[in-house]
Amino acid sequence: MSRAWAATPQDSRIETQALQWQVALWSGEVQEHELQAFRDWLQADPEHQAAWERVERFGRQMQAAPQDVAAHVLRAGLSPQAVQRRRSILRGLLLVAGGGLTAYGVGRTPHWAHWNADYRTGRGQRAEWTLPDGTQLALNTDSALDVQYDLAERRLVLLAGEVLVSTSPDTQSRSRPLVVHTAQGTVQALGTRFLVRQYPDGALPRVSVQVYDGAVQLQAGHSGRRLRLDAGQQAFFNQIEFGGLAAADVQALAWQRGLLVAERWRLADFLRELARYRSGVLRCDPAVADLIVSGVYPLRDTDAILQSLAQALPVRISRVTPYWVTVSAQP
Repeated sequence: MSRAWAATPQDSRIETQALQWQVALWSGEVQEHELQAFRDWLQADPEHQAAWERVERFGRQMQAAPQDVAAHVLRAGLSPQAVQRRRSILRGLLLVAGGGLTAYGVGRTPHWAHWNADYRTGRGQRAEWTLPDGTQLALNTDSALDVQYDLAERRLVLLAGEVLVSTSPDTQSRSRPLVVHTAQGTVQALGTRFLVRQYPDGALPRVSVQVYDGAVQLQAGHSGRRLRLDAGQQAFFNQIEFGGLAAADVQALAWQRGLLVAERWRLADFLRELARYRSGVLRCDPAVADLIVSGVYPLRDTDAILQSLAQALPVRISRVTPYWVTVSAQP
């Protein structure tokens, strides 16, 4: 394949950023604040503009690429929607190859992995699918998951967010285990219905698991340590250890009904959970962080939830923009 420009090591970082912006814009789910961030990035440096023009030029060329090229890399068994999405992402992959850019670096960014996932949801979205073997998946807000079935294993790779898995017996003559892979370790189903939530990287990255039917076996990272959870139990784990063994929380599934259920939560914890279902920044002033919140809240309108908090608690809601909201004490 010919190259339209030769990216130097000095250029690669900027060109990677340009590609990330193109993937985000192609997704069709960009919020206004993200568009403004893109405009700011574009105007910040003439090199940004130049890199963006190169990416756009190659994008137009690759739109005309033969579609049968794409077919060779599409996985069998994907839904038509997933195939269409992967075709779009493939154009980005070909774009990287044609430009000689840092495909390795782009492919490892969280945004890229999220957009390229077989199944995913945006902020505030929920969705359900049935896989060819009958296994049912329900993804909560802002989640992404890859499905990788082979002769040895039915592998679900949770890239972000939260998934409820209802397993089905393997249709193959040689039964294969169904295993959820996360950044912190694995969850192997033992004929079951269970919830896996991956918390973002931070001071305490971890994965929580709740079992509602059957049992699962957890493995923490590559340590080899294992823990069995039976129906009615929950626990969390990271790459080193397990913790938080307790009774499963059925209210953790309220999102399937479009609800957020809080029972004596700290306001800071409540807002952190609410932020998963809306775009932008939702801040909590430390002065009101320990106020107590209880109730059942419909997730279809998170602004209405904030308004109800202002009516029930001594707090006020301040908006710099619709995407930057702070909850603080009343004056």
